[in-house]
Amino acid sequence: MIRRRDQIRLSLQKIGLRKKRAVFSIISVALGVIVVVTVNSLMRGVRDLIIRTGYTEEIDQDIIRVSVDHRHDESPSRKRKQFVTDELLAKFRGWKEVEAVAANINVQPLNVDALAESPRASSRGYTTGVPEALIRRYADAKQLAACGNAIPLVLGERFVKLRYNEKTKKFDLEDPARVQAWLGREVTLRVGDPMAQLERFRFDYEKKQWHRLSEEEIAQRRKSIESSESNEFDKLIHGRTLTLKARVVGFCPGTRLLLPEEPARLCAKWLKQRDALARLRPVETETEYERYGRRTPREGEYTMAIVLLKTGTNPEPVVKRLKDMGFEATTRQNAFESFLKEVDAAMKIVKRIAYAFGGVLLLLACGLLWSTTSRIVSDSRVDIGLFRALGATKSDVRRLFLTETVFLGELGTLAGIFLGWTAAYWISRLVLHIAAGEISDPEGMLMIPRTIFAVDWATCALLLAGAAGVSLLAGLWPANRAANIDPVKALKRE
Repeated sequence: MIRRRDQIRLSLQKIGLRKKRAVFSIISVALGVIVVVTVNSLMRGVRDLIIRTGYTEEIDQDIIRVSVDHRHDESPSRKRKQFVTDELLAKFRGWKEVEAVAANINVQPLNVDALAESPRASSRGYTTGVPEALIRRYADAKQLAACGNAIPLVLGERFVKLRYNEKTKKFDLEDPARVQAWLGREVTLRVGDPMAQLERFRFDYEKKQWHRLSEEEIAQRRKSIESSESNEFDKLIHGRTLTLKARVVGFCPGTRLLLPEEPARLCAKWLKQRDALARLRPVETETEYERYGRRTPREGEYTMAIVLLKTGTNPEPVVKRLKDMGFEATTRQNAFESFLKEVDAAMKIVKRIAYAFGGVLLLLACGLLWSTTSRIVSDSRVDIGLFRALGATKSDVRRLFLTETVFLGELGTLAGIFLGWTAAYWISRLVLHIAAGEISDPEGMLMIPRTIFAVDWATCALLLAGAAGVSLLAGLWPANRAANIDPVKALKRE
């Protein structure tokens, strides 16, 4: 009987005598493992990176955003509404779960003088007119009462909590006390200001730093904006702006600027009339397309609306009612769930492709292990006969060759795991470098993690256990063949 220690020693000696075949077997196993380990070490981090930099909760938990349903697979049971009308808004207000309803009114371009040195141009936020009930939820009651003739203005937190650091050339999070100092501040609104789109910072992709634009660069961008609009509008009329006084009364999530519904409606009406007067080219007539009717809304019609629910109300019944009427209804929860589903679906596809590729490589490795073990058995017939003559049992011979195969599989798996970790680490650095180059949002830069590489010990343990099992299967038939060799014939042939 061969002792376990001698079996291991003999197996290692046999692997050493057939280095080329052993190396090929180890490499074949390692290639498949590298693919699986690399993908598994990155998927969770990549998902987290996408969610952190690609989604911001800018919808209040009690808000439903109603929009026209543009889906082309309408079912006969669902009646589609072309636009949200004043009559429908009045109907929504009558529902017991609803606190307030307003059409979604965007006022752009709009410049806030106090945000001129903001990391992002103010027009990049959603300057929206909302019900006063929603303004009160975000606003400080004392500041709201002290507005007087000024328009109450709610700023997006991301406008005011970033401070540009001249020394580091980066954006830092502002001190909470300084953010609160914005409350009660009197600011000037310039409605219709084309320079609201003027960016004052740029990102250096090579140095990975943000830089403030020089006065020359700002002047060049201003000239570019003016020239791009000179062909479509009368410059003298279109260049006119409406100056209003506002007071900061509170903060809301994200990059929105919230105005009360009535001032926003008047500003939007003024912009529409100004642009119609300044437009040099004739306005396109309303077009009809397929069965979906008019492309542009008329007076009293809107493409979007805001439904503010009473605090603590379950939005799902209202969402269902709106969808049954033919509208799209978006809440914070279903918007986030929809985003997660898209991300997870993409991750699953990538994982399946990678695992399928790794599986094919591991099947090839299994075949190579079988071939290697068979070759070892053919070359070791005399040794097998000698072992049997010295008292080794069939089980001893079988275990000897199975040990060799398992060693090859485990060595290949360990090599693949360490190489997979190395590949995942460097891919992680590359992905973060690309992400830093693609993200132009200053706060998005702060959201990028240090690494997206993570070691999944459970998967590595499963791979080692799986490699042992696959190696045993690959070497079982050659090992049985070796155990059944007649020792007399093997020694006689020698």
